Amino acid sequence: MTPLLERKKALVVCVEDEYAVAKPMNDGVLLLVVELDHTAYGGNTATRQRMKEHLGGDAEVNVGPMASLVVTLPWSGSGAPPVIGTEVTAPAFTALLRGCRVVVVEDLDEGEVRLEPTSDGDGDSLTLYYRHDGQQQRIKGARGNVTGTGETEGMPTLQVTLQGQYERMQLAEELTLEVENQADEVPVNYANSTLTILGHDAIGEAFSFDMGNTVSHKNKMGLNAHRVSNRDSSGQMTFQAPRIDEFDFFELIESHQEVTVGPVVFQHGTQPGNIVGFRTVKTQLSGLADQDDEGETQYQVTAKHLPDAGDDEWVMFFK
Repeated sequence: MTPLLERKKALVVCVEDEYAVAKPMNDGVLLLVVELDHTAYGGNTATRQRMKEHLGGDAEVNVGPMASLVVTLPWSGSGAPPVIGTEVTAPAFTALLRGCRVVVVEDLDEGEVRLEPTSDGDGDSLTLYYRHDGQQQRIKGARGNVTGTGETEGMPTLQVTLQGQYERMQLAEELTLEVENQADEVPVNYANSTLTILGHDAIGEAFSFDMGNTVSHKNKMGLNAHRVSNRDSSGQMTFQAPRIDEFDFFELIESHQEVTVGPVVFQHGTQPGNIVGFRTVKTQLSGLADQDDEGETQYQVTAKHLPDAGDDEWVMFFK
């Protein structure tokens, strides 16, 4: 028996025109992926209970079959430098992130592509083609959540957790696509990365965000859908502790009398076409804790990214 090899995996993503109506694989984009964690057959179960004259278990029935994927991607740009006023190029994986209830904005005046949260409608849905060493599962109607991480002397990543409609694994179709518009990521360090927290230029150790989507499987009579019903965005930041006469974080985190908010900006990369980042307008800090960094004190703070006018609590940008 020939084993399935863990390293022989790939993912193709298509943005659907109509919910759960599959797009052909070759109409999609092949992604540059760091890691793929796959649950081929999941869902809620119910026990088919039976009385009997002897001891023993009862059968368990899947009452809402679905498939899920956790996709780890390089947090990088398209590799194509923007031409101000003329052209910007989105990274290929923005197609995948559209399944996380975001919209893609191409701002020619600023020379950047932005992903922004949206509350309109149900949001986009995806057809995913998960390929594993000659086998393939098609997952229709997929939606999910995205998180991002950048840690000093490591590679920045985005992680997208998706769920969609179950179909049985089959032998893989021929793949004619190639990876396009995804640059190689660069390490998080002094040369490449900056972190500003409510006006403080931090000596940063780590930055992370969580879009905070609530994703549910609606499996009812007349309805089989995966929907994003809520969003509560948050994150964490770790940085060298400033002295209070340099910058007073305690004043910012105290919420028992007044909630203080302000912008956060994480920017990474120096080469046009591979500059990426995350910025907010109204971030509230909380939960400050000390950490030991080789004898020096670091702070780790949790953050809630709050909306201002609505659907503007954060922007993921590429330029």
